[in-house]
Amino acid sequence: MITPQTQARIEAALSDNDLNSAGRLSEAALDRGERHAMLYVFAGLWRQRAGDAQGGAMRLREATRLDPENPGVLTAAADVLRFTGELREAVRLFDRALSLDPLSVAAWYGRAQTLDTLGHIDAAMNSFMRVAELAPDTAPGHAGVAAMLAQLGRTNEARVAANRALALAPVDPSTHMALARCDIADSKTDAAIARLRTLTARPDLLAHDRVVALSLLGDALDSQGATGDAFRTYSAANARFADMHAGPNAPPHHRNFVEAIDDAVKAGDPARFSGAAPAVPGAANHIFLLGYARSGTTLVEQVLATAPRVETLEEEPTLAAAADAWLTPAGIAAIGTMTADEAQVLRSAYWQVVRDAGIEPLGQTFIDMDPLKAVQLPLIARLFPEAKIVVMRRDPRDVVWSCFRRTFVFSPATYEFSNLQRAARHYDAVMRLTETCLEKLPLQVHSMRYADLINDFDGETQRLCAFAGLPWTEAMRRFDRTASVRGVKTRSAAQVRSRLFDGGGQWRRYASQLEPVLPILEPWVEKFGFAA
Repeated sequence: MITPQTQARIEAALSDNDLNSAGRLSEAALDRGERHAMLYVFAGLWRQRAGDAQGGAMRLREATRLDPENPGVLTAAADVLRFTGELREAVRLFDRALSLDPLSVAAWYGRAQTLDTLGHIDAAMNSFMRVAELAPDTAPGHAGVAAMLAQLGRTNEARVAANRALALAPVDPSTHMALARCDIADSKTDAAIARLRTLTARPDLLAHDRVVALSLLGDALDSQGATGDAFRTYSAANARFADMHAGPNAPPHHRNFVEAIDDAVKAGDPARFSGAAPAVPGAANHIFLLGYARSGTTLVEQVLATAPRVETLEEEPTLAAAADAWLTPAGIAAIGTMTADEAQVLRSAYWQVVRDAGIEPLGQTFIDMDPLKAVQLPLIARLFPEAKIVVMRRDPRDVVWSCFRRTFVFSPATYEFSNLQRAARHYDAVMRLTETCLEKLPLQVHSMRYADLINDFDGETQRLCAFAGLPWTEAMRRFDRTASVRGVKTRSAAQVRSRLFDGGGQWRRYASQLEPVLPILEPWVEKFGFAA
């Protein structure tokens, strides 16, 4: 229930477009014991704007529980979930809201922003276009389209859409960031820096927008060779990202979790991880493509997708059910007790996630591309003994530097990238677990170095195809066309659509800033052959 007095005061605040007052009033009403879905909505939005993303999400979940068929409530809840990293759940709620109200501009816009955060650029652009169709006289749809076009390097088209948005809302942050992307791509870095400095100086800029704008400013400074200023700006972006997810609900160190799994695998008998051939129908040819974030897995996925009868899925939580049940130190220690029936249930759950993503694996080669699924290799060995594992290697210094300077979807793992020392130690932990699994577990493995792929594309892809059981054709050299037709769902989209991208040695310009973490990375630099 909500008292008439509270309702009147909140309505007065909303009539003045004062969401902060509406949020504070709603929070106070909840503290007094009043209960209503919209109280939870406004309190959740207020907490999210104040930087308490987890607290906001908790209130919004309660709102959807109280009023599950209200598209406004669903949209508000989904909008907050995208700031807590629960992006797939956010998309699900946006879709549910749109099933109830297909003309909801707010739901289409939130869906578009969430898909953009997931890196589903083509799908995001389609949703932004829907916003522009439904609300042509407002800026958000045009600004979103401009941002997607800018990320794809289509700067002339992006500028047209951005200028349309700018005419409607001259101070819209996303429009200015889209134009800054265009300026950086077109080597107009002075203009980009001026625009982004003005934007980041605004006190009303939302936390997420500030993170993205600072990251773009870092890129602009990097393009000018101002490495000191760029490093400080990237560090500021990461500090804001960490602040957004700090507090009592901050994730524990993911590195500690990885190290605990590594210890459990080392302590066990490799025979525990041997699984029987799966009876659950799946792909005729099953491949896991992993390594580490920014290691080149997206490029290899697009190359393999050029072959006939290949289906791929990018960075989806296909093993979530198995991980929830078994991916703990105790679970790994006891994995030999997994019964055949339990294994079949988990395999079925895996393939259901694949099918829910719109892929029918039967009779196909199915590639599960997820760089950080290396952490789940003990489960892969137990559940899918017939699967092939492709591991990508890239210079660890370039990998860690790239992870530090890029913005990612929030997760316990990507939270580690917000600090250079934590990023290096996380990389070290994942590599140690990967090597433990490759040495001890019954896995079919093919390792590739990104540098070798760049320098000997035909030879490396022919060896890859021989391992993967796929025919090699000259069409694989034109993987960029495949990427343009199929779409790319990761932040490497623009690079993959631009043919081979040699990002080797970028770390060298930041050698002094990386110096404190180089001893952590040096063993892997030598092991993977990047010491020269």
